[in-house]
Order: sequence, then C-alpha cells, then structure tokens
Amino acid sequence: MNTILIIEDQPQMRQRLGRIVEMEGYRSLVAADGCGGIDLAIRERPDLIICDIIMPGINGHDVLRSIRANITTAATPSTGQDRAGNEGGQS
Repeated sequence: MNTILIIEDQPQMRQRLGRIVEMEGYRSLVAADGCGGIDLAIRERPDLIICDIIMPGINGHDVLRSIRANITTAATPSTGQDRAGNEGGQS
C-alpha cells in the first residue's frame, strides 16, 4: 500500500488530511511539526510527502530542503502549501 506523509501543525487539518488520504486507499502518516516530519520521512520512506509551509520552529521550506538533502528521502516526491493553498515547493 502506498504511503503519504502529512506534516501539518494544525490538529484539525492534520486529522482531515489523514482521513482523506485513507479514504482514497492510501496509508497515512502524520507529523505535528517539522522535526517529527523529517524523522518519519527518513524512518518510514513514504511514497509522497505533503508539508505545511507555515509552521512554528522549522518551517515547511526548511523541512523540504532537509528531506531533499537526505540520500534516503531525496527522490521522494514532496509538495508544500500554505493555508491559502499557495504552493511553496515541489519535487
């Protein structure tokens, strides 16, 4: 089963996205912050990463840079969006 990692600091949004992903037949992994998201990405090696851009601590841009810089996760497709739906980066 394909796995999608959702990195989102807002609990309601994180829960909703996780449910949508599962309703579409994917396994969801969720992280509440950038550090947790990076750790999960390296440990679980998801097939896709969706990351909030505007987060406290490590923002989404830095999370995606870290994921792309790691040899284990560098080839993982990833995208970032802010609350207005503007894309912050993708690979």
